[in-house]
Amino acid sequence: MKQMARATQSMYYPEFLSDANRPQGLPGSAILGRDQGVSESFGTLRYGKLLEILLYSVRPTMNMAGPSAVFVEDTVEAWLKDRMSNSHAAHVVHAPSNPQGWTAGKWGEWYPDVLDKNGKLSLDIKKPYWQKGWLSQHDRLLAAMSKMNHKLPLSMSGDLHALGLGRISKSGEIDLSSNPVISVLTGPIGTRPGGWPSGARKIGAQPSLHLTMEEMIKPIENHGFTLAEFTEDAVEIKLFKWDRNSQSVDDIETLQPFHTQKFLRT
Repeated sequence: MKQMARATQSMYYPEFLSDANRPQGLPGSAILGRDQGVSESFGTLRYGKLLEILLYSVRPTMNMAGPSAVFVEDTVEAWLKDRMSNSHAAHVVHAPSNPQGWTAGKWGEWYPDVLDKNGKLSLDIKKPYWQKGWLSQHDRLLAAMSKMNHKLPLSMSGDLHALGLGRISKSGEIDLSSNPVISVLTGPIGTRPGGWPSGARKIGAQPSLHLTMEEMIKPIENHGFTLAEFTEDAVEIKLFKWDRNSQSVDDIETLQPFHTQKFLRT
Protein backbone atom coordinates (compact mmCIF):
# COMPACT_ATOMS: atom_id res chain seq x y z
CA MET A 1 0.00 0.00 0.00
CA LYS A 2 2.86 2.39 0.74
CA GLN A 3 4.45 1.59 -2.63
CA MET A 4 1.15 2.35 -4.35
CA ALA A 5 0.75 5.60 -2.41
CA ARG A 6 4.27 6.68 -3.33
CA ALA A 7 3.70 5.81 -6.99
CA THR A 8 0.52 7.90 -6.98
CA GLN A 9 2.29 10.76 -5.26
CA SER A 10 5.13 10.73 -7.75
CA MET A 11 2.62 11.11 -10.59
CA TYR A 12 0.23 13.66 -9.15
CA TYR A 13 1.19 15.11 -5.74
CA PRO A 14 4.43 16.96 -5.00
CA GLU A 15 6.38 16.21 -1.86
CA PHE A 16 6.80 18.92 0.74
CA LEU A 17 9.85 21.02 -0.06
CA SER A 18 12.84 21.44 2.22
CA ASP A 19 12.24 23.53 5.32
CA ALA A 20 14.99 24.82 7.60
CA ASN A 21 12.65 24.46 10.59
CA ARG A 22 11.69 20.84 9.84
CA PRO A 23 14.17 18.30 11.26
CA GLN A 24 15.91 15.91 8.92
CA GLY A 25 14.97 12.30 9.36
CA LEU A 26 11.23 12.64 9.82
CA PRO A 27 9.39 9.55 8.52
CA GLY A 28 9.14 9.56 4.74
CA SER A 29 12.10 11.89 4.23
CA ALA A 30 14.54 9.20 3.11
CA ILE A 31 13.23 7.09 0.25
CA LEU A 32 15.38 4.01 -0.43
CA GLY A 33 17.78 5.16 2.28
CA ARG A 34 18.53 8.56 0.71
CA ASP A 35 17.56 11.72 2.58
CA GLN A 36 16.32 13.97 -0.23
CA GLY A 37 15.47 16.94 1.97
CA VAL A 38 11.78 16.66 1.08
CA SER A 39 8.96 14.93 2.92
CA GLU A 40 6.04 12.87 1.71
CA SER A 41 3.87 13.34 4.82
CA PHE A 42 4.94 16.42 6.79
CA GLY A 43 5.41 19.99 5.64
CA THR A 44 4.87 23.69 6.14
CA LEU A 45 3.21 26.49 4.24
CA ARG A 46 4.72 29.81 5.30
CA TYR A 47 3.69 33.36 4.47
CA GLY A 48 6.39 35.59 5.96
CA LYS A 49 5.76 36.54 9.57
CA LEU A 50 1.99 36.31 9.18
CA LEU A 51 1.21 32.64 8.85
CA GLU A 52 2.73 29.18 9.30
CA ILE A 53 0.58 26.13 8.48
CA LEU A 54 1.70 22.74 9.75
CA LEU A 55 0.53 19.92 7.47
CA TYR A 56 0.76 16.35 8.70
CA SER A 57 -0.64 13.01 7.64
CA VAL A 58 -1.39 10.56 10.45
CA ARG A 59 -1.88 7.32 8.53
CA PRO A 60 1.70 6.50 7.44
CA THR A 61 3.11 6.50 10.99
CA MET A 62 0.21 5.37 13.19
CA ASN A 63 0.94 2.26 15.24
CA MET A 64 -0.93 -0.18 17.47
CA ALA A 65 1.12 0.03 20.66
CA GLY A 66 -1.74 0.42 23.12
CA PRO A 67 -1.13 3.12 25.78
CA SER A 68 2.04 4.27 24.00
CA ALA A 69 0.52 4.18 20.50
CA VAL A 70 0.73 7.32 18.36
CA PHE A 71 -0.67 8.71 15.15
CA VAL A 72 2.53 10.60 14.38
CA GLU A 73 5.96 9.49 15.61
CA ASP A 74 7.56 11.23 18.58
CA THR A 75 9.96 13.09 16.28
CA VAL A 76 6.98 14.57 14.42
CA GLU A 77 5.19 15.47 17.65
CA ALA A 78 8.36 17.21 18.85
CA TRP A 79 8.54 19.16 15.56
CA LEU A 80 4.91 20.30 15.89
CA LYS A 81 5.46 21.42 19.49
CA ASP A 82 8.66 23.24 18.53
CA ARG A 83 6.89 25.24 15.84
CA MET A 84 4.07 26.12 18.23
CA SER A 85 6.59 27.36 20.79
CA ASN A 86 9.18 29.01 18.57
CA SER A 87 7.51 30.21 15.38
CA HIS A 88 7.78 33.96 14.80
CA ALA A 89 4.62 33.95 12.67
CA ALA A 90 1.53 35.68 14.02
CA HIS A 91 -0.53 32.54 13.32
CA VAL A 92 0.41 28.86 13.59
CA VAL A 93 -2.31 26.65 12.11
CA HIS A 94 -2.61 22.86 12.24
CA ALA A 95 -3.80 21.01 9.14
CA PRO A 96 -3.90 17.31 10.10
CA SER A 97 -5.27 14.61 7.85
CA ASN A 98 -7.58 13.52 10.70
CA PRO A 99 -9.62 16.36 12.24
CA GLN A 100 -9.81 17.21 15.90
CA GLY A 101 -13.24 17.65 17.47
CA TRP A 102 -15.59 15.36 15.57
CA THR A 103 -16.00 11.64 15.09
CA ALA A 104 -18.07 9.31 12.93
CA GLY A 105 -17.43 6.31 15.19
CA LYS A 106 -14.85 4.69 12.91
CA TRP A 107 -11.80 2.98 14.37
CA GLY A 108 -8.94 4.96 12.81
CA GLU A 109 -9.78 8.21 14.62
CA TRP A 110 -8.29 10.05 17.58
CA TYR A 111 -11.36 9.23 19.65
CA PRO A 112 -12.74 6.13 21.43
CA ASP A 113 -16.37 6.84 20.50
CA VAL A 114 -18.19 3.93 18.88
CA LEU A 115 -21.78 3.36 17.80
CA ASP A 116 -23.99 1.42 20.19
CA LYS A 117 -26.85 -0.87 19.14
CA ASN A 118 -29.11 2.17 18.84
CA GLY A 119 -26.74 3.92 16.46
CA LYS A 120 -25.60 6.52 18.99
CA LEU A 121 -22.07 7.38 20.06
CA SER A 122 -20.88 5.73 23.26
CA LEU A 123 -17.72 5.53 25.37
CA ASP A 124 -18.99 2.49 27.27
CA ILE A 125 -18.25 0.04 24.46
CA LYS A 126 -14.69 -0.92 23.56
CA LYS A 127 -13.93 0.20 20.03
CA PRO A 128 -12.24 -2.67 18.13
CA TYR A 129 -8.56 -2.00 17.34
CA TRP A 130 -8.67 1.55 18.71
CA GLN A 131 -5.55 2.51 20.70
CA LYS A 132 -5.57 4.56 23.90
CA GLY A 133 -2.25 6.19 23.01
CA TRP A 134 -3.84 7.93 20.01
CA LEU A 135 -6.08 9.92 22.35
CA SER A 136 -3.17 10.68 24.69
CA GLN A 137 -1.24 12.21 21.79
CA HIS A 138 -4.34 14.13 20.73
CA ASP A 139 -4.63 15.62 24.21
CA ARG A 140 -0.94 16.56 24.30
CA LEU A 141 -1.23 18.39 20.98
CA LEU A 142 -4.40 20.25 21.96
CA ALA A 143 -2.83 21.28 25.27
CA ALA A 144 0.21 22.65 23.40
CA MET A 145 -2.04 24.50 20.95
CA SER A 146 -4.00 26.12 23.77
CA LYS A 147 -0.79 27.21 25.52
CA MET A 148 0.57 29.12 22.54
CA ASN A 149 1.30 32.69 23.63
CA HIS A 150 -0.77 35.35 21.81
CA LYS A 151 -1.81 32.91 19.08
CA LEU A 152 -5.13 31.42 18.05
CA PRO A 153 -5.13 27.61 18.41
CA LEU A 154 -6.66 26.77 15.03
CA SER A 155 -6.99 23.38 13.32
CA MET A 156 -8.41 22.89 9.81
CA SER A 157 -9.12 19.53 8.17
CA GLY A 158 -11.44 18.11 5.53
CA ASP A 159 -11.33 14.39 6.26
CA LEU A 160 -14.90 13.93 7.55
CA HIS A 161 -16.50 15.19 4.32
CA ALA A 162 -18.44 17.98 5.98
CA LEU A 163 -18.51 21.70 6.68
CA GLY A 164 -18.34 22.59 10.36
CA LEU A 165 -16.96 24.96 12.96
CA GLY A 166 -16.44 24.44 16.67
CA ARG A 167 -14.47 25.47 19.73
CA ILE A 168 -13.03 22.90 22.16
CA SER A 169 -12.80 24.07 25.78
CA LYS A 170 -11.96 20.74 27.41
CA SER A 171 -10.39 17.46 26.26
CA GLY A 172 -10.75 14.74 28.84
CA GLU A 173 -9.36 16.25 32.05
CA ILE A 174 -7.41 18.96 30.21
CA ASP A 175 -8.88 22.44 30.59
CA LEU A 176 -8.48 24.51 27.40
CA SER A 177 -10.98 27.21 28.33
CA SER A 178 -8.40 30.00 28.70
CA ASN A 179 -7.61 29.66 24.98
CA PRO A 180 -10.07 27.19 23.38
CA VAL A 181 -8.99 25.22 20.32
CA ILE A 182 -10.87 26.24 17.18
CA SER A 183 -11.56 23.38 14.79
CA VAL A 184 -12.83 23.73 11.23
CA LEU A 185 -14.19 21.03 8.94
CA THR A 186 -13.24 22.68 5.68
CA GLY A 187 -15.66 20.84 3.42
CA PRO A 188 -15.39 18.50 0.43
CA ILE A 189 -15.80 19.84 -3.08
CA GLY A 190 -15.94 16.46 -4.80
CA THR A 191 -17.48 13.72 -2.62
CA ARG A 192 -19.35 11.12 -4.64
CA PRO A 193 -23.09 10.67 -3.87
CA GLY A 194 -22.53 7.63 -1.63
CA GLY A 195 -19.37 8.88 0.02
CA TRP A 196 -20.84 10.83 2.93
CA PRO A 197 -20.23 9.47 6.46
CA SER A 198 -23.97 9.12 7.06
CA GLY A 199 -24.24 7.02 3.92
CA ALA A 200 -21.53 4.53 4.83
CA ARG A 201 -21.92 4.56 8.63
CA LYS A 202 -25.48 5.83 9.05
CA ILE A 203 -24.20 8.66 11.22
CA GLY A 204 -22.86 12.10 10.42
CA ALA A 205 -19.91 13.73 12.14
CA GLN A 206 -20.59 14.53 15.81
CA PRO A 207 -18.46 15.93 18.65
CA SER A 208 -16.57 13.25 20.53
CA LEU A 209 -17.97 12.52 23.99
CA HIS A 210 -14.39 12.92 25.22
CA LEU A 211 -14.68 16.66 24.59
CA THR A 212 -16.50 19.72 25.82
CA MET A 213 -17.16 21.52 22.57
CA GLU A 214 -19.25 24.43 21.35
CA GLU A 215 -20.52 23.82 17.83
CA MET A 216 -20.94 27.11 16.01
CA ILE A 217 -21.82 25.23 12.84
CA LYS A 218 -22.88 21.63 13.26
CA PRO A 219 -21.31 19.48 10.51
CA ILE A 220 -23.18 19.76 7.23
CA GLU A 221 -22.78 17.02 4.62
CA ASN A 222 -22.67 19.28 1.62
CA HIS A 223 -20.15 19.99 -1.09
CA GLY A 224 -18.24 23.12 -0.27
CA PHE A 225 -15.01 24.72 0.87
CA THR A 226 -13.53 27.19 3.34
CA LEU A 227 -11.65 30.44 2.88
CA ALA A 228 -9.61 31.83 5.75
CA GLU A 229 -8.45 35.45 5.73
CA PHE A 230 -5.51 36.11 8.04
CA THR A 231 -4.43 39.47 9.37
CA GLU A 232 -1.90 40.13 12.10
CA ASP A 233 -4.58 40.34 14.79
CA ALA A 234 -7.32 38.01 13.58
CA VAL A 235 -8.53 35.27 11.27
CA GLU A 236 -11.88 35.34 9.49
CA ILE A 237 -13.34 31.96 8.51
CA LYS A 238 -15.81 31.85 5.60
CA LEU A 239 -17.73 28.63 4.84
CA PHE A 240 -19.24 28.03 1.40
CA LYS A 241 -21.82 25.47 0.23
CA TRP A 242 -22.37 24.18 -3.29
CA ASP A 243 -25.15 21.80 -4.43
CA ARG A 244 -24.09 19.56 -7.29
CA ASN A 245 -27.72 18.67 -8.00
CA SER A 246 -28.98 22.22 -8.49
CA GLN A 247 -25.89 24.31 -9.27
CA SER A 248 -23.36 24.25 -12.06
CA VAL A 249 -19.60 24.18 -11.70
CA ASP A 250 -19.55 27.75 -13.00
CA ASP A 251 -21.64 28.80 -10.01
CA ILE A 252 -18.73 28.05 -7.69
CA GLU A 253 -16.99 31.26 -8.75
CA THR A 254 -19.89 33.43 -7.54
CA LEU A 255 -20.78 31.65 -4.29
CA GLN A 256 -21.25 33.72 -1.14
CA PRO A 257 -20.37 32.35 2.32
CA PHE A 258 -23.27 30.92 4.29
CA HIS A 259 -21.38 31.55 7.53
CA THR A 260 -18.59 33.95 8.50
CA GLN A 261 -16.81 33.93 11.86
CA LYS A 262 -13.99 36.18 13.00
CA PHE A 263 -11.58 35.21 15.77
CA LEU A 264 -9.25 37.73 17.40
CA ARG A 265 -5.78 36.95 18.73
CA THR A 266 -5.49 37.22 22.47
